[in-house]
Amino acid sequence: MAIPLLLFGVALLAGEAAASNDAARNRLARTDCARGAFKDYHLQGQGGDPPADYKGRVFKLSQDYPVQIPPPEHYPWLDVPFRDGGPADPQAYLRALLAYGLEGNVEADFYVEDNKVRKWYGMPWMDWNTEVASDWPGTDGREFVHGFTHEFDSSGDTLSTLQHEFVDTWSGAYLNDRAAFAVGQVYCDPNDPQPGALNPDPTGLNNFPDGAFIIKLLFSTVTEDELPIAKGALEWTADVFVNDDPRWRNEGPASRFARRPGKIRLIQIDVSVRDERSLTGWLLGTFGYDGNAEGASPWARMVPLGLQWGNNPKVTFAQTCAGPDGPCDRSKLTEQWINEDAAARLTRAPLNFNHLGFGGRLAGPVDNAKASCMGCHQTAGFPSAPILPEFSANGAVLKLDAARRPATDQSFRMMYYGNVPSGVVFSDSQLYSSDYSLQLSMSLQNFASRRCGAQAGGPDAPQPAICGRLGAWAKAQKAQIDDLLSFGAPGPQGEPIHGAR
Repeated sequence: MAIPLLLFGVALLAGEAAASNDAARNRLARTDCARGAFKDYHLQGQGGDPPADYKGRVFKLSQDYPVQIPPPEHYPWLDVPFRDGGPADPQAYLRALLAYGLEGNVEADFYVEDNKVRKWYGMPWMDWNTEVASDWPGTDGREFVHGFTHEFDSSGDTLSTLQHEFVDTWSGAYLNDRAAFAVGQVYCDPNDPQPGALNPDPTGLNNFPDGAFIIKLLFSTVTEDELPIAKGALEWTADVFVNDDPRWRNEGPASRFARRPGKIRLIQIDVSVRDERSLTGWLLGTFGYDGNAEGASPWARMVPLGLQWGNNPKVTFAQTCAGPDGPCDRSKLTEQWINEDAAARLTRAPLNFNHLGFGGRLAGPVDNAKASCMGCHQTAGFPSAPILPEFSANGAVLKLDAARRPATDQSFRMMYYGNVPSGVVFSDSQLYSSDYSLQLSMSLQNFASRRCGAQAGGPDAPQPAICGRLGAWAKAQKAQIDDLLSFGAPGPQGEPIHGAR
C-alpha cells in the first residue's frame, strides 16, 4: 500500500517523489564533460605524497563518471516485496544490499577500479575535507593508501569501557554507476560544479536515479585490547594521524596533523540505496563487526544491525525511552528494522556499542548516539546544514543537551527526525538538495572553500557560478534576519524600516 506524504500541503504517494525517468535524464544530460581533473588524496603533489620508503599501493580516485545512465541491472534487493513503504523482509533486503556492495570489491581490496564484476566510483573533492568543524581546514582529507577520509573522533569509553583514549574513524564510500552518473553531471565541468544538476531534468526533483547505491566502509584505530570484539577484524594500513587526540591536534600548528602509515580495523559497513518503493525514496542500513560471530572471514562476521526507510517523525523521545539512558521501547518505530539479537550482543560489558540513535532510531556502532542514519543524511544539501539539532545555531540558543535532556524541545529536535522526500531540501537555508548524500554535500562545500574565498585563484581567474550564488545566498540570509529584527519599527513618517542591506 502506498503511504501518502505531506509536502508543503501537497499529498504525495510513496514513490511519487521519484525523479524523472532515465530517458528524460539522458536526453537532458551533458555529454561534453571533462574527466580526470580531481586530486586523489590530501596535499597530493604538495607534501602529502607517500614517503620514499613506502612500497604499497597508492589510491587513485575512480572518476570516469558515465555521461549517460547505465541501464539498471536486476538488483537483488528488488526481489524483496514492499509493504507500507518498507520491505516485507528487511533482513533479506539488507543482506542483498551488502552482497551487491561487496561483490568483486572484496577481491580487489576495494580498489574499485579493479572490480571485475561492475564499475564503481568515488566522490570528488574529498581530498580537501573538513569533516569536523573545529578541525583545521582540509586536514580530514583523503589519505594516500586507500583514499579514506577522517570521519570523526571517539573519546574514551565510547566503544568500550576498556577504551580510555581517543580513537579515530576513517572511512571510504563507493558509488555504483547509476549514482556516479548523477555526481558526474554535477561535476561535468570540474571547475564549475552545478549542484542542481544531480538530476539534469529541471522539472524533476534534484535526486539520484532509482537504483543508485553507495557502500561505505568505516575503519577505526581502536585496538583489540581496547575493544575485545574487534578480534579477527579486517586490518588494513592507512596514512592516519600520528596522534589520535583532536584536542591536541586542534591547538595547532598544522604540523600536529602529521600522518604516517598505521593499522586500522573494519568496524562498520553502511549501505544506502535509492528505491522508489520506499516511503522516502531511500533506505539506509548498517552492519557492525562481531568477532564472536560465525564466519570464515572478517567480511562474513559483519552482523546486520538494522535498516531504516523513515524516521517516524511523530514519535517523540519520551514515547520510546523512559530516560536519557533508556530503557527504550522501539515498538512505535515502525519505519525501521532492528536486529534485536545483535543490538543486545553489542551492548554487553565491556562493550559500549549502545549506539542505537535518538529515541531508539537506527545508528551504526561508531555513529553518534544522538543521531539516526536517515536523520543525518536527510540534511544533505548545499549550502550544508548541521546534521544534528545540537550542532545548529538554534540548538545553542535553546541550550539543547541530548546527553541529559533529550526529551525536551521536541518541536525543534523532531525536525531532524522527519521524512524528507528524495530530492527535496531539508531546510530553506539550503539552495539545493544533495539527496541524502552527505559526501556530495561536503564535496561541494570543500570546492567552495577553496574556489570561492578571498585567496582563491588570481585577479583574472574566472569565478565559478556556485560562488556567485553562494554570495547572493549569504546576502539574502542576512537581509532576512535584519528584516526580522527590525520588523514593526516605524520610520520618521511612520513608514516601515527594513534591515540594512
